[in-house]
Amino acid sequence: MRIGIGRIIALALSLAGAVAGSACGVTPGDPLTAPATRVRQTRVPGEYLVTLAAGGSVKPITDLYGQFGIKRIQDLGRNIFLVTLTKDPGPGRMEQLRGENAHIQAVQPNYVYGTRRPGGPQ
Repeated sequence: MRIGIGRIIALALSLAGAVAGSACGVTPGDPLTAPATRVRQTRVPGEYLVTLAAGGSVKPITDLYGQFGIKRIQDLGRNIFLVTLTKDPGPGRMEQLRGENAHIQAVQPNYVYGTRRPGGPQ
């Protein structure tokens, strides 16, 4: 009978060790193991990155998006411009208008990227 109790105790200890070991492997605040679905991309309202065809000028930007009140056009290099608008039409409308002008290759919202500090708000 003592052999049966010893086996039960050994089984209970190994199960407890397995559960404790797997629970210690990942912590919720560990940024290296955080699932990708927890990453939020927020955009800066009224700011878009506009990529022009090679050798292009800012004229297509002002012609196409001037109706939304251009506050500023900043040259970021490599035919990419940060365009700040007073009235934000939204990414869908910006992309729709981009399709009407062959001089503009791409447009996307200016996303805010950040890093989370361990133990900080999730």
